[in-house]
Order: sequence, then structure tokens, then C-alpha cells
Amino acid sequence: MSLSVNQLLKNIRENKEVEVYLPQYMNRSLSTYYRYSLVDLTMKYVMLYEVISEKHNKQIDQVKDILDQVNQLVKETMLDVFDESTRATKVEEIAEVRKEIMSRMKSITAYADIMQLYEYVLNRIEDKYSDEIEEFDVDVFTGEIINYIFSNNDNVIINTKVQEIIGQLPVRMTKTKYYDLLKDSISIYKGSERSSVDGYLYMIKSATTLDRPKDMKKQFPELYKAATQIESADFKSLTKPEFYRLNGMVQDRAMDLLEISDLFMQIQEIINCLYAYNLTVGYQNADMKEETLCKELIAHVNGYFLEGDQKELDEKEVDKLSKLEGAMESSMQEIALLEGGYEDVMTMYGKKLKSLMLSTQGACVTTCMKLLGNSMFVDLNAKVSTKLADDAYIEKVTSTLIKNLAKMFDKVPQCVVRAVMASSLNKMPVFFNNSDEIAEYVANSLNQCKDLAEKTACYSIIQDIMSEQ
Repeated sequence: MSLSVNQLLKNIRENKEVEVYLPQYMNRSLSTYYRYSLVDLTMKYVMLYEVISEKHNKQIDQVKDILDQVNQLVKETMLDVFDESTRATKVEEIAEVRKEIMSRMKSITAYADIMQLYEYVLNRIEDKYSDEIEEFDVDVFTGEIINYIFSNNDNVIINTKVQEIIGQLPVRMTKTKYYDLLKDSISIYKGSERSSVDGYLYMIKSATTLDRPKDMKKQFPELYKAATQIESADFKSLTKPEFYRLNGMVQDRAMDLLEISDLFMQIQEIINCLYAYNLTVGYQNADMKEETLCKELIAHVNGYFLEGDQKELDEKEVDKLSKLEGAMESSMQEIALLEGGYEDVMTMYGKKLKSLMLSTQGACVTTCMKLLGNSMFVDLNAKVSTKLADDAYIEKVTSTLIKNLAKMFDKVPQCVVRAVMASSLNKMPVFFNNSDEIAEYVANSLNQCKDLAEKTACYSIIQDIMSEQ
């Protein structure tokens, strides 16, 4: 009779018969990951087919080549008679497809950043084409904003609201002041791990559209063409028809990007499950009753995908999914228990795995934990650096960032410079010491803005934000 997970972990933590219980822990983990990945893949594969066959998403052409590769790999590694000697090669192929999806998602994120930035720019000139612009009292509005920000005593909520409002107010500060704020925000990370600094820098570069993958033009040429048209527009002298054409383009491309990213996320979840399945196959319990049902459903959907018929699935087939829900829930519960003891196991016995001939199993458990965890785009090969960000590192990354921003600011119109500043100020830690400083910043931003269309747009957007609370 097999031990419960809790008892198994208790024995390992107490160093009882490790040669017996550690292999059991590894095998139990891999068996559970096998079950979970197979059931989850089945459910997500059916769901993806329904989205595509029922034409809920118009961007299928953007993912067709990747989806074809995934379907072929599902067939070869799960449904055909498989030569186990080539399993490692197939896992490498799956890993390559996964990397390609991640590469394309980086490009999609870059395009989404561009569209969001220019949506900000266009929102602030839209009222120029209105017949009437309604003015407002800056002092009264400032008071409303301060009341909104401090309507809750939780500092986290207050800071979030401040960042949200700062990101929408007119930006009327010098580049020098902006760079100083940027330097101060990066300097906070001095002495922390470099990975923390890099994470913050990525967020700033994304907000400012500096993060542009080299393959984004090749991967999505139509999006590149649209982004180029939008970025080259003369925003100072846009006619009304030109404004609405550009605005429509930004909105349409933003919707396209949302649909493309939805498809890639669904495919990534499937490829992660397929990866985990191929790492754990052979460790499954002999009595896994869901296996036959899963394989039948996968074969059914895979056949439809490869034939390209896009027929609707029979209700009888879809109904089979309900039988898998219990398996998902029990697998998730067991994974939570097993992963709860993972750190202890690796801390105590990580260096002994090789002598116990468990290195392969240990590596598979570690990879499966990443593949089936909360971050579907996690880099499996990322090296965790423990180096700290000293003065030299902070100085280097700060100067590089400011240099690149200065180069961008020299090329784009003032309205885009302000949009970039607003987008990144929104990501910085709050730089005010009290409510008076916040009120002063809000009032100054609005009073110094002499562009009535921009001021009114900010008023409307912030009113919408406050009314949603």
C-alpha cells in the first residue's frame, strides 16, 4: 500500500530510509504531473479546437504555422506508435516550438506597447475635432482627485491610485526633471539582486516602447507596417479624417493583438502540457483510468486539426470532458502537496540525487513544476544570478536607459515625448512624501497645460477611472 504524500514527505524530512522514500517521492511527483498534463492538455486542446472551428477568433492565420507543428508533435508523441529512443529528440523539438511562441509573444507585447502609447497621444487630441469643449474648475477637480486617492487608508491602494492618476495627467516637466525621477527610481534597487533591477528596467522599457525585439518586423509584417504609419504621422497638423483613420487603425490593431495573444497563450498552455507529458511518460500509474478517454479525445481533435475540415465536435465528445473535471481537481491537490515539500527535498538531498541515480527524475520534476506553474512563458533555461546591483551596475544601466530615451526624444514630436513620460511615470514608485505634494503636482499639471483639448481629455479619463471605484 502506497504512503500518503504527507507521510512520504515526513519520512524524507526525518531522514528515514531516504534510499527508499526519495525515489518514491520523485516517481509520485512525475506520475502526478503525467496525469495532470494529460488531462489538462486534453481539455485545452478541445477548447482551442472549438475556438478555431467556430471562428471565435479571426487571427488564426497568424498562428497557423505554429499550430501545425504542435498538432504534428501531438500526433507523433501521443498517438502514433512511438520509438522511445527518439523521445529526447522530440522533447527538443517541443522546446524549440515553445521558444518560438515566446519570441512571437515578445513581439506582440512590443506592438501592444506601441498601440497603447499612441492611443494615449490620440486621446489627448481628439477633442480638437469636437464642436464644443467643456471647461472645468481645476481646484475643484484637484480636490476630487485627492479625495479619491485617500478614500482608503491602505498605503498599497493609495500608491496604486497615485500611479494610476499620474499616468493620465498632462505631463509638464522638463526632461532633466524626468531623468532625475528615473535615476531615483532605479537607485532604490542598489544593493538588491540584479534580476530585480533588470525586471524593473524591462517594465520601464516596455512602457516607453524601447523594448523592440529584432524579429518583430519579420514575424508580423502587417503589424509592423501599421506601427510605422502611426509613428510617422504628423500629429500637429492632422486633419479630422486623418485623425479618425489613425485612431481606427490603433483600435483595430489593438484588437488584432489581443486576439493573436489569446491564441498564442492557448497554444502555449498546450505545448507546456505536451512538454511535461513527454518528460513524465513512463512514470504514470498503471491504473490511470482517464488515460484512454484522454487519448480518444485528443485523437479525435487531432484528426480534425490535421484534416483541416474544421467540423464541429459531436456533443457526445464534448460531454466526455465533464468526466475529466474530477481528475483535474485531485491532481492539482496532490501537486500542491508534493510541491509544498519540494524545497525541503532539494535543500536536504539535492546534492545526493546523483549518487541515488535520481538526477534525471529530479531535473524532470523541476522542469514540470515550471511548465505547469503560474507563469506559462517562464524561461526554462534562465540562470538565476545572485550578483548584487552595486553602484557601478546601477550607473551603467541608468546611463544606458537615459541615453536611449534621449535618442528617442530627439526623433519624436513633443506629444509623444509626453506620452512616453506619462507611461513610465505610471510605473515608477511614488515619489511624493504627503498629500500636499500630490495635490500640488495635480494642480500644476492641469494649470500648466494650455492645450484645452488635452486638458479636457485628461479630465474625462480620470473621471472615468474614479467613477469605476
